Amino acid sequence: MTRREEESGRLETVLGGRIARHQPALAALTVATAGIFVTAVLFATGLALAGVPASGAVLYSAALGTLAFVFAGLAAQLAQIALHARAVYTWSLIGLAAAYVLRGVGDTTNTWLAWLSPLGWAEKTSPFAAQRWWVLAIPVAAGIASGATATWLAARRDVGSALLRGGTGPTRATTRRRSALGFAAWIHRPAIAGWLAGGALLTAMMGALARQFIDTMAGNPALAETMGIGDGRPLDGFVAAAQLYVAVIGAGYVIQAIGTLRSEEAAGRLETRLAGTLPRVGWLAAHGSVVIAGLALTVVVPSLILATATMWSVGDADEFGAILASGLAYLPAELVFAGLALALFGLWPRGFGLAWAGYAAATFIAFLGPGLNLRHWLLDVAPTTHVGNPPVGSVNAGRLTLLGVIAFVLALVGCVAFRRRDIPRT
Repeated sequence: MTRREEESGRLETVLGGRIARHQPALAALTVATAGIFVTAVLFATGLALAGVPASGAVLYSAALGTLAFVFAGLAAQLAQIALHARAVYTWSLIGLAAAYVLRGVGDTTNTWLAWLSPLGWAEKTSPFAAQRWWVLAIPVAAGIASGATATWLAARRDVGSALLRGGTGPTRATTRRRSALGFAAWIHRPAIAGWLAGGALLTAMMGALARQFIDTMAGNPALAETMGIGDGRPLDGFVAAAQLYVAVIGAGYVIQAIGTLRSEEAAGRLETRLAGTLPRVGWLAAHGSVVIAGLALTVVVPSLILATATMWSVGDADEFGAILASGLAYLPAELVFAGLALALFGLWPRGFGLAWAGYAAATFIAFLGPGLNLRHWLLDVAPTTHVGNPPVGSVNAGRLTLLGVIAFVLALVGCVAFRRRDIPRT
């Protein structure tokens, strides 16, 4: 958020008083750290009340808290390096994906690579086994170092600038970029590239390690039962888990992409665009087309990579089509998130954060709901629940159609509301 404040020009006004240039970054880190600490304390308390041994509950919560502290420092550092807030989001997600890859490779190969990942540090604490408290010093030191570097950079660079400023744009726009569709594609290109890179990296790693995963499942029936595979094939369970990750990535992309429309309006650029001959519906249709095309890319390309890498790992090409189809089955669920975000953008732009809140709740339910034995009505809140967990479970065409109808209705409501409301709406 510090980068967004600076990008909008508000930070320069704040610094016009008696506030030093490093203090906003330091304050943001302080607030984030306090939030992490409170969350970790509440989590440890909840685990203890649920019957988890106190030492294990505290260490597990501390491991997750210090993990969040590391990424808070990383985000603060990226806010000094990147010029735009969307670049901070993109590179943070890429860093998270890289950490996941390092941990996955290190765990499956039983090598030191897991120690290079912040996710690996949280795992190496072994809160319910050896309880290595000393490992907590690694993420704490990394978070302090990143935060200190970010604060030091904030005090020395120019306000409104960044270490990576990027090259200058062309002196004249091309014919394609002067069109509504071409300009929309140019605006959404960084987000598409970032989410696509994260999905491709994740699926390439998971597919390449498919054989090791299947072997682990064969020797650990309890793990298979936890993942909901039961007596099914381990390969199907692996693909289902991987495609759920891809679905969550696709849903996150569409919410961020539609959030860009709100950013264009809040920055005053939308009012200028619509001051000419470009109608509101034409502008929104251009951006909607690019967002849908980007969603297709973030789903199809990682699914193809997953299918190719998995077939290479297990040596079986018969499941290629099934793996690709299981990824496409989640498209209606992802479109529901797009419809929700567009409805909020049209009806209540200032409440757009509710789209991210819904995304967080649905992701929590999708990943942890079955394991926590949540009630069916609560599981049904997540659109991904209605897909059927392919290829482990069967896909209900009627439910996918219903998801598509819901997405269409939400999008239609957003379009109608956007056409009738004031621009900009503060």
